[in-house]
Amino acid sequence: MNRRNILAGMAVASAFPLATHVLAQGAGQAAGAKGSAMGKDKMKALMGGEFATETSKLAAQNASSPAVKTFAQLEIREQAAVAEAFGSKPGAVSLDDKHKAMLQKLQAAKGAEFDKMYIEGQIKGHEELLAIHKDYARSGKDEMARGASTVAVPAIETHLAMLKTIQNSLG
Repeated sequence: MNRRNILAGMAVASAFPLATHVLAQGAGQAAGAKGSAMGKDKMKALMGGEFATETSKLAAQNASSPAVKTFAQLEIREQAAVAEAFGSKPGAVSLDDKHKAMLQKLQAAKGAEFDKMYIEGQIKGHEELLAIHKDYARSGKDEMARGASTVAVPAIETHLAMLKTIQNSLG
């Protein structure tokens, strides 16, 4: 039953990256035309997205759980679309010290320990991203990025539900 719930949740969530990608295409074009400067509020979203991307790249390679690997691949694609919507690209911002330390711990983990650590980190990271995107959706200055944040909020909420289901299945 858990496996079916996880797969169903992932199927539903896969629709959100498509919407985000559509917004991202328009935002990328708008950002290129305006030559937008990166504000502090955008940087927070991009740094959180970069952490999700980097840890998900590790999980796509190192996870032992198929559900963890599937989620990681979904997250990598989605964060690339969000970065584009914010006028950036994956890898364009650096991780802060807190995220670097968490990434190093994850790199040292193996097997089931890796899976649990990755999912816990994603839950914390998604909770942070949820607050950031809710705030940006309300008061962000860049109209296209604000639209991407508006779409990201329900996607992040869905991701949190998926992550908690995966976490419960890992024991």
